[in-house]
Amino acid sequence: MLKSVDMSQQKLYRLLRDEKTIWVLYLDIIKFHEVEFRYGYKICRQILEEIEREINQTIKQQRNLYLFSHFESRGGDDFVVYFVPGKNIHWNITEVIEQWVLPMEERFNRRIRKLVNEKISLRSGLAQCVNEVGRSADYLLYAAVKEAFLLNKSEPDPHFFARREEITHLVENPDNYLKAAFQPIIETRSGEVFGHEALARIPGSICFSNIADLFPFAEKIGQLYPIETLCRRQAITSYANVVRNKEMLFLNINPQVLIDPEFASGHTRKLLSEKGLAPTDVVLEITERSAIEDFSTFRDALDHYRNQGYLIALDDVGAGYSSLQSVAELHPDFLKIDRSLIQGVNADPIKWALLETFVTFSKRIGCRVIAEGVETAEEMRTVVQLGVDYVQGFFVAMPTFERESINPAALEILNPVRRLKSIDHSPILSMVEPLPLFDTNALVSSIETYFREHPHQWLVGITENSRIVGVMQRDRLFSALGTRYGVSLFLEKTVPIIMDTNPLIVEDTTPLEVVSSLAMQRSDAQLYDGIIVVNQHKPLGMVSVANLIKAISERQIQFAQGANPLTGLPGNLRIDQEIRQHLERGLTFGLIYVDLNKFKYYNDLYGFQQGDVAIKMLSEVLLNESFKSAGNTFVGHIGGDDFIIISSPSDLETLAVNILAQFEHSCKQLAGTENLSVALACLIINTSDQSWTTLLVSERAAQIKKEVKAMGGNSFLLR
Repeated sequence: MLKSVDMSQQKLYRLLRDEKTIWVLYLDIIKFHEVEFRYGYKICRQILEEIEREINQTIKQQRNLYLFSHFESRGGDDFVVYFVPGKNIHWNITEVIEQWVLPMEERFNRRIRKLVNEKISLRSGLAQCVNEVGRSADYLLYAAVKEAFLLNKSEPDPHFFARREEITHLVENPDNYLKAAFQPIIETRSGEVFGHEALARIPGSICFSNIADLFPFAEKIGQLYPIETLCRRQAITSYANVVRNKEMLFLNINPQVLIDPEFASGHTRKLLSEKGLAPTDVVLEITERSAIEDFSTFRDALDHYRNQGYLIALDDVGAGYSSLQSVAELHPDFLKIDRSLIQGVNADPIKWALLETFVTFSKRIGCRVIAEGVETAEEMRTVVQLGVDYVQGFFVAMPTFERESINPAALEILNPVRRLKSIDHSPILSMVEPLPLFDTNALVSSIETYFREHPHQWLVGITENSRIVGVMQRDRLFSALGTRYGVSLFLEKTVPIIMDTNPLIVEDTTPLEVVSSLAMQRSDAQLYDGIIVVNQHKPLGMVSVANLIKAISERQIQFAQGANPLTGLPGNLRIDQEIRQHLERGLTFGLIYVDLNKFKYYNDLYGFQQGDVAIKMLSEVLLNESFKSAGNTFVGHIGGDDFIIISSPSDLETLAVNILAQFEHSCKQLAGTENLSVALACLIINTSDQSWTTLLVSERAAQIKKEVKAMGGNSFLLR
């Protein structure tokens, strides 16, 4: 039997080398395990014998249609049939199921009527094997069987052959079928374009209405590598039409391709060089369409590309196969949060918490977060508020073949004055001290010499390829050298043997409160070690814990001095700063002066404790309604029963109406509700109309407040 199979295989190889086409049909029985459960092993063994007889008999009866045909069992209920079509055959490969499989299945079911009282259905997978230059016959036949197997196990695709033909045309003539579109990725700190993600497009495609369908199908038929190679080539070639300055190019890479030896051949780097780009201009975006099974091998491949200068982004974080293990194993430079977590994040507490966790987590491990798929202003405001570093999505800009301008509405949200935490945007930088740097190839003796020559320096950084990988503390170095064999063990060795490989490293955008929290979570032995401040892994300097504690204390004192002790809201100092900043930046903004009507009477009637309850209730209403507002809104407490709200002019009227409604509802919980009402003096300040000052704003707001209080009851007046 084995000899017969070998001879048949050799015959197929010869026919393939003679430029003949081979059809490979993979068959199995649908839900055969259920059939076995119902009828038992013996009946199923007879069913398999009957199907083998029927396949063999069908092949013999149709022998004149083929140059050669062959059948083999793959074990269990799996079978493979090979056809080499001849001139007499009256159907093509797209008709094999209808012309060959279905009639054979009907005859097979007639055979087994005596065994079972139900119809047994066959599942088919069909592939075509043709000769290719540079490929051996056994490889081509094996690939065709594998393709037929995959098609057999997947859902039926009525457009399979049309899709395969379209991919053939694409591979043979990519310039006519394949184009690269680019979508900007902008930095939330500045609103500047950081880079563009290259996205493959096939204009005029008939079979692939969605580009996402192309890659799984290409992988199924063994064409993933050439398709991805062409996509990268088109992206790199077209990027010159889009790029300005040193904007990064994000290239999508499937994990299976990255570990392919052909990818490591240097073709991509050569093409970059031809187009005036370098690996340092490129971010390899790992798209996890399939699970990474061998992290060790994959990590070695990533290190190979990192050493060339490429940065690494992990795509689809929070969805699909992407997992925390991928982050832990691959140490990416960027985390791209999947659209499934960004969609509706503004209204979903769970997504909000998850994104906030990813942002905090990224600061700890020294990488940056990209929120992709941002499609609404509300999503944009939320991801910016939660501290993501970069934003990408339709709300920012659509993917286009030429450079696309950024949506002005997105840039307005990024305007630092409109952001809740605009003051002291990056205070950590103000505390950075110089950090001496040594390469990993440096000897311990050279650092020991440096410390002796610089008695006040207590920490140095260790870098590899310009990235911080560790630190060396003065006291720990001399402690190690002071042991009995310390000098002979360490002094003439390179620094990695003794350096601290797990220092606290934070990005320069990390809030002081987060830095302080991370510093205090360290072990007692590391509690007062210096904190390394970096920008994209590149060290900027260090911050001492003493300076950090001092800065945190000063901020808390400053806040306490400026905050109202009853409500905790910013007081007059902050209110004045907020108005002044808006005026200095020439922004149009809305202001609401809030005042309780007849509060003195209420306070005298019910006592100061109940009066304080009424003021706190009003502050909570103002905060809650302002938080629901579309824009970033500032709420301050002037004193007593007077408050200030600064908001977007477009939101002003809606905000006022909501405050009145919520205040009226909340008043029902207080005694003497008939004696309480709120007056809202609303003012739109347009700096282009006249020259405004903080004093003029105050006078104008007071004038409107006088008018609205005269109206009585819960009311607002907009001027």
